[in-house]
Amino acid sequence: MTYFTPNSRNGFLLVKIVVPALLALALMLSGSLARAQISALKDHDVKEPVDISADKLEVRQKENIAVFVGNVKVVQGDMTMNSDRINVYYEAGEDKELSSSITRLDASGNVTVKSPTEEISSSWAVYDLSEGIITLGDRVVLKTEDGELHGKKLRLNLDTGVISIEGQDGKDRVKGQFTVPDKQD
Repeated sequence: MTYFTPNSRNGFLLVKIVVPALLALALMLSGSLARAQISALKDHDVKEPVDISADKLEVRQKENIAVFVGNVKVVQGDMTMNSDRINVYYEAGEDKELSSSITRLDASGNVTVKSPTEEISSSWAVYDLSEGIITLGDRVVLKTEDGELHGKKLRLNLDTGVISIEGQDGKDRVKGQFTVPDKQD
């Protein structure tokens, strides 16, 4: 895992170290360190059935792709993904027929991924089911009850629940705003 992000002006920024440290500090202040450091999708079962609905469907059987367009909704366990368009990639079954074994989902346009405790929005997403990784990009916003983070690219590991975010605005910066609870007497 890379801990440094290249930056042409400043050498290397410790984005992947500094952001988790800032998150940890903010979350300790809010009293919810464990809940917010790890996604509610930790240990998400990528083998669960994937339910997909949309306004239109086009199957490209020779390419092993199904294209869902218009108000696309994907549900798998506690996770929901919405988008304008999703390309679903299948493994080829016997005789080159499409099987029900999905390997990847590519979403584009108004993407949201929701879990019981967070919501992530972006312009595009790739859900690699074989790796258990969801990558979202372009104007990423991660919202939790404790705050909000903005970045250029987000990676969610469904096995570990770890979320990493890369910077935005061409400055390799991640921006966040966190709530601090009232002091209890």
